[in-house]
Amino acid sequence: MSRIRSLNVTYGILLVALSSVAVAACGGGGGTKADTSKAQTQSASSGYASPTAVRRTVSIGAGVHITNTPTKAFRVKPVDTTESVALGPSGYPVYTFQGETTQHIVCQKTASAQTNCWAFWPPVSVGSSNGISKQSGISGKLGTFSNHGVLQLTLNGQPLYYFTPDVASKNTTRATGDEIKTFGSIWHIVATG
Repeated sequence: MSRIRSLNVTYGILLVALSSVAVAACGGGGGTKADTSKAQTQSASSGYASPTAVRRTVSIGAGVHITNTPTKAFRVKPVDTTESVALGPSGYPVYTFQGETTQHIVCQKTASAQTNCWAFWPPVSVGSSNGISKQSGISGKLGTFSNHGVLQLTLNGQPLYYFTPDVASKNTTRATGDEIKTFGSIWHIVATG
């Protein structure tokens, strides 16, 4: 009962925060640069909450429950299914942001709580581009680029993100951010197969 209450509080806080953000679009200047060859480390003061990862492998999570019921106010269409999805190095489901590439960053880290996309969608980061890999069954090319001092993973040139409520729940078999619209576009789970 305590865990359910904790999750309800987490989602309630998220919905209130997303409500204030829904009208604001992420913006900002530069700060991103494609970089697939140089190893870089993540700054300890990067200012976002993301699970720390030592591994550099994107793997497949089978039987992940994908639902956007907790974020109903922001969903584009209802989702409630179980399937295999890509998991970042920390073991949580990963998402892409529709229309975003390494050359056109929409989800930005900002100083304003109202426009800081990274507070809700932390980048999937690695300490080095050396040795990054993906499990067979995940289609596309895995890469990295430097985004505001963070070495972020990409798949087919699209930056990868975690969803804060997924990470906060500590449940790697549940994804709650698919097909929701925030920060001016739609988030999609990275499905496999």
